[in-house]
Amino acid sequence: MSMSTTHKQAELLSYLEHYISDNGGIAPSFEEMMDALDLASKSGVYRLLDGLEERGKIARIRNRSRCIRILPENMFEGIPTSVLIGELSRRSSEASAARRAG
Repeated sequence: MSMSTTHKQAELLSYLEHYISDNGGIAPSFEEMMDALDLASKSGVYRLLDGLEERGKIARIRNRSRCIRILPENMFEGIPTSVLIGELSRRSSEASAARRAG
């Protein structure tokens, strides 16, 4: 079952899609998202991103700058977000270890 997005979440998702497309796959900073959506603080951006992640619209790796990916519709439907985040974290750790070793 897919949850619908709020107006602000849809606005942020649209902004992310355009920004990432126009900037070679790089996501905007929290300050850029805050300014684009005319939000008063970064906490508003965090809440919107959390909501988009819970709804399966984006994936991100916590504590990594500009690490947001737009997910295709229904790509991970039925898979708990915690499982997806765990897998992304695992892959990131493996990639970091490979870079250090290489």
